[in-house]
Amino acid sequence: MSWLLAVIAGTLLPALVVRAQAGLAQMNPFFAFKNSMESGGPAAVDEQVRILHEIGFDGFDNRNLDDLEATLEALDAQGLKLYSIYFTVRIDPGEEHYNPRLLAVLPLLKDRGTVLWCNTHSKRFQPSDSAGDEYAVPIFCEIADLGAPFGVRVAPYPHLGLWVESPEDTARLADKVDRPNFGTSFNLFHWNALGERKCPLEEVVRLIAPRMLLMSINGDIGPHNIGPLEEAKIDDYYTVLKAFRDAGYTGPVGLQCYLIPGDPREHLGQSYAVWKLLAARFN
Repeated sequence: MSWLLAVIAGTLLPALVVRAQAGLAQMNPFFAFKNSMESGGPAAVDEQVRILHEIGFDGFDNRNLDDLEATLEALDAQGLKLYSIYFTVRIDPGEEHYNPRLLAVLPLLKDRGTVLWCNTHSKRFQPSDSAGDEYAVPIFCEIADLGAPFGVRVAPYPHLGLWVESPEDTARLADKVDRPNFGTSFNLFHWNALGERKCPLEEVVRLIAPRMLLMSINGDIGPHNIGPLEEAKIDDYYTVLKAFRDAGYTGPVGLQCYLIPGDPREHLGQSYAVWKLLAARFN
């Protein structure tokens, strides 16, 4: 009898463990914006990345193409990823549309899964004015086509007051650019900042979730109403993240950290602790 019980245990218990593990929700990768280190962090990028690694973040982003080589070297040393580059695009005729260094540095980004997250400017067109699509779409097609051989993806960054201002703008452009490596994105702060003009969450998710490459979350107690994640607001973060996850989004989530004062170890540690609580709730 004892040998029979041992056989049953040896057969059933591993299967039960696998089944239990399969029931756990896989959490999205979580990375910090570059500006998490710009209001009190160390100047050296390798020290910045070391802080992120010690806290538990999965990666970082980068400002335009500044110090890209050093950032990649530091991330590789700590086993972290470069999830996004905050990349400036200008759509008006006669302007330099994007950093001309892009073509030279694309080989550094090969097969890293990095997204060029494009803050998109125009002096000619008002925010969300689709008349600018005539000029913007060829520029985005060009950037996407340049990035495609290296596995680099592209998404507009919805930013209050810029030409791409809302998540719906990113969906409209994704329809027109029509490239496999061009998608949509969501920024919690800039969506909330639209106030009465913002599209309801359910509609935003319907429009952008199938092609979404990046999203970000933030706390709202702090300068410019951007602060560390707060445990008291965890229901709000959960509602937004769950809506996108239920729609199939498994991609990275960035932590916006604009002008948060003090030691980044403290505010990033606070945000990461709330992120772990979110993960526990999903599990």
